[in-house]
Amino acid sequence: MEPLLKTYYKRYLSEVRHLKSSTVKHYCDALNNITRHLQEMKMIEGSIYDISDLHQLKDLRAILFDDSSFIAQNKKGNQMYSAGLNNYVKFAEGMNFLGLHHDIAKLDMPMPVIAEEPRRYEIQHWARSDILREQTLAVADYHCEMDGGHQTFVAERTHKPYMESHHAIPIHLQGRFPYSLDVYANLICLCPVCHRKIHYGLRDERREMLYEVYEKRHERMAHSGLEIGKEEFADLILKE
Repeated sequence: MEPLLKTYYKRYLSEVRHLKSSTVKHYCDALNNITRHLQEMKMIEGSIYDISDLHQLKDLRAILFDDSSFIAQNKKGNQMYSAGLNNYVKFAEGMNFLGLHHDIAKLDMPMPVIAEEPRRYEIQHWARSDILREQTLAVADYHCEMDGGHQTFVAERTHKPYMESHHAIPIHLQGRFPYSLDVYANLICLCPVCHRKIHYGLRDERREMLYEVYEKRHERMAHSGLEIGKEEFADLILKE
């Protein structure tokens, strides 16, 4: 089964950036080569697309760019591998996602659940992508999607207004849905106050917020295989 980020990346290149299929293949071939190289170095076991931690992705890039065998291979390939990796890292950072309000919906589609059960750590939870989280904030231009006028502070890490990503349908409810909840259509950008309020506010006020989220996202969620009615959506979350 193709990794989630690989599917999104290919669709992003073709549907949002409108690159030719040959160019998309060129970028993907470069990342396939990089995956093999990292595997040979014993740095990863799976694919580079399986890396959802942005800092880890950048660390691996730094290691590659300092590796003599990769440098030689990249030089022989006319820098195609470094260019391919840099382009993917920009995608992962959400660098080209600023103001992508309308085009982001072109990426919506049903996404299969990658794992059959939650990953097991000290507690059991469903895996989620840090990269999708960062991209969600960039798409919203770091403005709260409940009220764009809500002000926060500037975060040191990004030098952008501090915002948080929120799963409209909570990720812990993944077992009730046949398609992944960790998708663009189900992620929204909220200021810290709205994020806490939608989780812990007064029940009636939470319901009004959930109605508003539903109106903003139900069509895109349906395109991603997450079909649910307005009242069912609100009641499901308020019961938790």
